[in-house]
Amino acid sequence: MDDNKQPVRFRQRAKQVTAPPTPEALFGVLPRTTTGHGALWSHQADMLRAYASPELLNKPDVALELPTGSGKTLVGLLLADWRRRYFKHRSVYACPTKQLAHQVWTAARAQGVPAALFIGGRSDFSDQDLARYEGADAVAITVYSHVFNTNSAFPDAQSLLFDDAHAAENYVADAWAVDIPAAANQFTSLLDVFGDDLDPHLVTRLTDRHSGAEVRLVPATAVAKHAPDLDKVLSTLSGNASYRFKMIRPHLRACLFYVSPQGWYIRPMLPPTFTHDPFTGPQQRIYLSATLGEGGELERAFGRLKISRIPAPPEWENIGSGRRFFVFPDLAESTQDPFGPAGLHAADPNPPTPSDTAEAPADPEIKGGLVGQLIALRGKSVVLTPDKKSATKIADTLDIPHTERFQPGDTLDGLQPFKKAQRGMLLAPSRFDGMDMPDESCSIILMHDLPNSLHLQDQFLQTRLRAGRVAQERVRTRVIQGAGRCTRGPRDFALVIVTGRELQRFLSRLDVREGLPPELQAEIAFGRDNSQVAPSDLVALARSALDRDEIWQEDAEPDIVERRSECIKQEPAYVAKLADSAEHEVLAWQAAWLEDWDAASQRAVQALNLLTGEELRPYQAMWAYLGSAWARLAIGAPAAPARAEQLLDRARKAAIGTTWLREIEGQADAEPELGVVDSEAVAAVAEAYRSKKLKTAAKYEAFATEMLANLGNRNATKYEQGLVSLGELLGARSFKSSDQGREDAAWLWPSWWLTVEAKSEQKSEGGISLNDIRQTNTHLQQLAGDQQVDKPPADSISVIASPKGIVSDDGVTGALPHLYLVSPETILALAIRATQAWTRIRGAAPAGVEGDDLLTVVAQALRTSRVLPSYVKETMTADPVRA
Repeated sequence: MDDNKQPVRFRQRAKQVTAPPTPEALFGVLPRTTTGHGALWSHQADMLRAYASPELLNKPDVALELPTGSGKTLVGLLLADWRRRYFKHRSVYACPTKQLAHQVWTAARAQGVPAALFIGGRSDFSDQDLARYEGADAVAITVYSHVFNTNSAFPDAQSLLFDDAHAAENYVADAWAVDIPAAANQFTSLLDVFGDDLDPHLVTRLTDRHSGAEVRLVPATAVAKHAPDLDKVLSTLSGNASYRFKMIRPHLRACLFYVSPQGWYIRPMLPPTFTHDPFTGPQQRIYLSATLGEGGELERAFGRLKISRIPAPPEWENIGSGRRFFVFPDLAESTQDPFGPAGLHAADPNPPTPSDTAEAPADPEIKGGLVGQLIALRGKSVVLTPDKKSATKIADTLDIPHTERFQPGDTLDGLQPFKKAQRGMLLAPSRFDGMDMPDESCSIILMHDLPNSLHLQDQFLQTRLRAGRVAQERVRTRVIQGAGRCTRGPRDFALVIVTGRELQRFLSRLDVREGLPPELQAEIAFGRDNSQVAPSDLVALARSALDRDEIWQEDAEPDIVERRSECIKQEPAYVAKLADSAEHEVLAWQAAWLEDWDAASQRAVQALNLLTGEELRPYQAMWAYLGSAWARLAIGAPAAPARAEQLLDRARKAAIGTTWLREIEGQADAEPELGVVDSEAVAAVAEAYRSKKLKTAAKYEAFATEMLANLGNRNATKYEQGLVSLGELLGARSFKSSDQGREDAAWLWPSWWLTVEAKSEQKSEGGISLNDIRQTNTHLQQLAGDQQVDKPPADSISVIASPKGIVSDDGVTGALPHLYLVSPETILALAIRATQAWTRIRGAAPAGVEGDDLLTVVAQALRTSRVLPSYVKETMTADPVRA
């Protein structure tokens, strides 16, 4: 034996003189202010002290609000680790993405928190790390999908913490959501299963890949009727979809089936987490959220009845996270598009056709030249968009070399290649969370388009149901998170470039901005005011902001601080109603998941009775419909049939102005009953078809060709003539008044009117003025006087047809509720559909067809081409000036 070699010694157990500290001992003594490397900020200490209260320690669900940049990761790690030590719990810290999980694991090591990382496949997990977690020797850091899974990686966790809970809706619901692309064999097989339950014209459009983005909801009763056949089709799925199908397979009758030309999307409206033991089993679930929301969003996202909340400390509102200068290139004063006449579509070899724009308006022009100059102020930038296609299109449009394009990916190195690069653009579609670029990592963000429709259920709620207010907090949070990617600490600074019609409109709405933190309200208001300058001046201001030079410090910073002191975060009254309804909505879906249809229907009524007021009318319609459908399935329940009829009647009344419910009701009927306005239009179109003006093919072709040419012309006189012609094809009494200050086109059906203020000659830059708004406000009342009646018919509307995508702030404030904004592209698409309808009529109604036979042909053609007045109204009211 080597005398110099030290003998191997046994490890001695560390002597524990005292038990792990109680929450009061650990968190109650935290100093109010802390300094030094790795020390807690005062608001972090306040949050931990609040959590330490006895009434919260044993609550099953507790949420902590820690806004962007406030250091929620450290708070979360301390909580997860304390529960591991004090309760000897198997403690799990779950993140939405692998990248964020790796980020948290790195932070845990830096703070000395024992942690093990579990991402990737189950076979990649370290047995040693699993043993540490099982023995409560380390916190398990993982992703949501390892919790919400048919075979959860952590089935026996005792404490469960969810990071970025505000972004959880998709990550949680995904476990019970089956997404079937149109290219899959199952797409057409499902259409075949529903057969007579779907309008054959709808099926034709669904199988046409160029028919736009329309999304439809299949009748819930049809789903229940065909459940066995649906099971046979879905059992042939493979890959990820097959695992998700296993989660819903025993409960297909309780799922909603959404379909569009892009595919099928199948899921319950709210995730049935109550049946998932890995989620319900832990003693406590902790949610870390940048915003808790006031409308029950967190409860809906996680399927919980009640989550106790710890709001952010009031002091945080005065601290904020860094500084941002928001710029709005479309508000800049310019006589031409500095990026070129084609805008963003210059790089797109297949721009949207008019039929596409009818359901999904084309992307507005990005001011590429101006945006390019702003991007060039620094070597690196981040592009946040709702989808990959638009992110790539922006990079192409701005001529970013492929060697300088980066993707966030989902790898362990994550953002490091981009952070280390001297130049580059990070293309980050749908990544509004989980990417931290503090300090000098990056200081320019380009945010394009509104992240409001991440799947078909979102899209249905937004575009067909018109229930955008329900998702408003979720969308607002995505925007807040996106704007904060480069400002992670109080000393960080970023230039935030805002483009895209919908995003700019969203940030112009007062009800949206008043719900933002005061710091952000002030920054956006300051940015909107200072973007209304010449493009060269805006670039100079942006340079001053990024340099934080003397001009910025003397002019901008004091102004933003003063604005912040005047701002108050406040939610509209309807948000409290959504919060009250959330518990009943969760209970309703729990009952439906168990196929207790009568209980589900009764819970739907309880939710419906709380969702009062005009603002929530679209959401009322959805819940009334669900309650009616569930009552029809409640065979044997004595009161259910009467309740089904009553709720369907409530749904019809609440769904006024939309067509989704009528489509559901009429899908099994070849000739669903028309409403009064639609019947009036059918009769008028039939009469116009018989008239000499459009009787011959030559006369009609000349009329239609001239109309389409006029509507594609910017000249005001020709454009207004095109509008009058379009009204005639739609069955309206259509004309332009010759009196001063009147509408440019009026479409009058006996029980509904529409007026158009045409601004075809306007440039796309800038916002619609208060003068334009005031003029359009008066159209309906003036028209009533001209028609010698006291007032226009109920629900009549006025629209401004303009290339401008946004409205000035004072214009938004001054707009009346009946005023809407519509693009010339949308009107042209409507005109094309109208000509398609007339072509169908001419083909199906040769000379001699009269009476009811002609009315039947006309009704079918107008319905198939979606140009009945009910469809026209739905198209024209998609964009209210004042929400």
